[in-house]
Amino acid sequence: MAAVAALTALLAIGPPGNARAATGTGYNQITGEGSTTSAVTVNWTQGLLDSSNNPLAANADRTSATPTSPASFMYPDFKNLQVTVSQTQDLTHQGITVSWTGGQPTISSSGVPAGNFLQLMECYGDLSSGPSPQGCEFGSGGLVPEVTPYNANVGSRSGPLCAAGSPSTSDPPAGLDGSSPLVGCDPEEPVSGANPPDTNDLFPQLYDIPFVPVASPTSPAYTFSDLSQYFTQFDTNEVPEAVTSSDGTGQVHFVTLTGIEAPGLGCGQLETNGQTRNCWLVIVPRGQFEPNGFQISPATANTAFLAASPLSASNWAMRIQVHLGYAPVPNFCPIGTKEVETVGTQIVTRAVQSWQVALNQSTNCQTIYGYSAVPEATSTQQLGAWADPQTAGGTAGLAFTTIPIGSEAARDQNPATSLPPILYAPVAVSAEGFGFNISQTGGFVSTPVKLTPELVARALTQVYRSDLPDYYPDPAGPPNDNGTANQGPAWSTGNRINISQDGMFQQLNPEVSRTQWAGSLVPQAPLLTEDHSALNQQIWHWIQAETAASAWLNTGNSGNPADFSPPADPDYLALQLGTAPDNDSFPRAYAGVLDEGECLGCIPPKPVTKRSLDLLPYVNNYDQAATDVLTGNDPVEVTWNSQATAPDGSLGWWDRNPQEKAGNTFMWGISDTPDLARYGLIDAQLCDDSGASCVGPSTASLATALDSAKPDSAGLLQVNPANPGSGGYPLTQVTYAAVATNQPAADLIADANLIEYAVGNGQTSGVAPGQLPPGYLPFSAAGSVGASLKAQAMDVVKQLQADANPSPSGSTSGSSTSGGSTSGAASSGAAGGSGLSGQLTPALGQPVSPAITAPRAQLAAARTGRQPVGAVRWVLLAVVVTGAACAAGGTVLRSDGLARWLRRMRT
Repeated sequence: MAAVAALTALLAIGPPGNARAATGTGYNQITGEGSTTSAVTVNWTQGLLDSSNNPLAANADRTSATPTSPASFMYPDFKNLQVTVSQTQDLTHQGITVSWTGGQPTISSSGVPAGNFLQLMECYGDLSSGPSPQGCEFGSGGLVPEVTPYNANVGSRSGPLCAAGSPSTSDPPAGLDGSSPLVGCDPEEPVSGANPPDTNDLFPQLYDIPFVPVASPTSPAYTFSDLSQYFTQFDTNEVPEAVTSSDGTGQVHFVTLTGIEAPGLGCGQLETNGQTRNCWLVIVPRGQFEPNGFQISPATANTAFLAASPLSASNWAMRIQVHLGYAPVPNFCPIGTKEVETVGTQIVTRAVQSWQVALNQSTNCQTIYGYSAVPEATSTQQLGAWADPQTAGGTAGLAFTTIPIGSEAARDQNPATSLPPILYAPVAVSAEGFGFNISQTGGFVSTPVKLTPELVARALTQVYRSDLPDYYPDPAGPPNDNGTANQGPAWSTGNRINISQDGMFQQLNPEVSRTQWAGSLVPQAPLLTEDHSALNQQIWHWIQAETAASAWLNTGNSGNPADFSPPADPDYLALQLGTAPDNDSFPRAYAGVLDEGECLGCIPPKPVTKRSLDLLPYVNNYDQAATDVLTGNDPVEVTWNSQATAPDGSLGWWDRNPQEKAGNTFMWGISDTPDLARYGLIDAQLCDDSGASCVGPSTASLATALDSAKPDSAGLLQVNPANPGSGGYPLTQVTYAAVATNQPAADLIADANLIEYAVGNGQTSGVAPGQLPPGYLPFSAAGSVGASLKAQAMDVVKQLQADANPSPSGSTSGSSTSGGSTSGAASSGAAGGSGLSGQLTPALGQPVSPAITAPRAQLAAARTGRQPVGAVRWVLLAVVVTGAACAAGGTVLRSDGLARWLRRMRT
């Protein structure tokens, strides 16, 4: 994903006028920051764009000196508004950045937007004129808090019809339902013939705009119950209130949904004409006027909010619409197609997904490349099966890894696995990172967030009070509560409520509001995965490298002042996380439990308890961590609801909060740079314990770290987080393709083709299928080390080809006869054999791609065990066959409900 460009870059795009494509200058390949070549900047005066993002003739009234629209009294609020969308082509399920200048500063009441804000949504439309309100994903219940009886209406699809009269700024008409003029009836509603009939209309005084799913035009959805078939407050991408700062600027990340995630829209799916469905980003600016002419102002903001729906005819006429060009949602090859199965680390997922499309299409489904992101022990198990060819059938012969295959066994105290001869070919360079989404009443925080090892250590060990399940001061609780009970353990009494209030965090990040988050009981802990891995170990190694952080983890005292070194949890101190060897997971060690007594209203009655995993559940993988941060979809379970359904089917459980909304979002998580870039999250700069020497992920910092890398016992380059070189990013990773060399010849050739493409055309940066996605460092940008990595990979390609086609004399490659693991030697020789790196080009038609399995969640109390992949793959294949939602084109399947239920069973 491409994030927003700096203001100077925006000005370079061009003067106000027609929509123009950005040049792409200043784009950061690692973070995705900056404008892509398909970025569009458009003024409100010409904001209605066609499917080529050229202005439509319908804009004429906005620029006229004598506009004829009955709602032209709204025009002055938007005349200077200019919006930039960071990417409009080759979109998948990802994040894009929408930024704007020339807006009116948001009018707020008690922190709630009352006027002058933007509303964003994704819509489908099959005509060059663009979408209609019925084709927009908007109107999920619960996204906008009902601070007043009026405010929540701006997030709805309905509103009052006007009793009589035209819009008037001096005498606005009242609602047909008897509502006051300030409720904002729309004189232009109903639009004749626009909406399918509502056969159960109980409120004829209101206009009701249905959602008409693209595949079921005769089945309009009017009610929340009907809408929930297509989207809810937990999975929608709508933005009901995006605030504008005092200087007239604003920014928000918007998640784009394909037909996989939003089947009601169908974006990216192929239509009967062979083209992908047209979809638009629709931005409805809201000023100070309702459609009937009623005006709010700062003086009346405490008693009046904008209330009308953005889908009503008059508000809809104010919209900006920008066409979104989706990459085709991949089709799947027929059942029974030969699959070259690969497995491996989730950090390479984005690259493999892109390469798959090009490779699979090039063979026209005669051979397809499968990929499952799995734990390290599973990769060892899969390759280990080739040590005995009699049992190797159906297992993967290639595993992507950042560590030698089998080396996790000693770390996790598992028995060693017999391994076949293995060759290692480097295929990708990326990194781990921390991604943030902080949107506050003053605007979106767009600068990198600075973190020290000690700050991260605190966040990982539940030191802040809102991260403790038994800190639950609820004034509305039992009669004897009075807001004083459930204050948590004694050691936490003086600790800050969340990381935003931490003295060290505040000193390093002054742009984050001190006051807005001061009373928040919603945890601000990072989203974490539950797996055991060398990737997690790398983060702990970086933390341990700083003396203060290591001392705090082991003793609870880093030597810093009290506000910069709060007391630590004894449950975590017992783990001695500051002492080598580095931990390989993120445990939830705090043992405190919230006990609110018996819930008599539950069926059957049950105790009201909350543990750490209830409050702070894990996410399944890096993709989920990044997308949840982007959407503000915090999985924390906060409020008890006697009518909520528990995992065992009984009534009574903890409710999830709805998505955090623009202007009131604080979320972050650990992910990889490809996912952070894809979803456009604000990255973190990693500092030393003093807050100095801060380094963020970038092309230069990853290349510098790569220069410092040293080979391990198997020849794989490893970056030492304690010494990544001056200006080097400490969490840089090199991913290798580990290949069992005693596979059948056809499999060896297929693996060689994959590696050859990966280090050839697959190293060309870009967002098109087949290219190297943002978040990865191209070998060409890594200097001599990158050249050496490519040469080593190509040497492995030649060796695999030789193993598959031995010479007539009977001589064989050393790799096929020697035992144990072998790394490919560096070589500058040209590749032989298929030469795919020079032949394949990014797919442009109907790409095909198999499903991708999400990393398995590991039980925190257990060591990583062996987990077979085959059963999961067949389950996924069945899902594809039945037409259910599947992972494709960069989307990883997840099963949140199952993961939570497994944790319930454990606890």
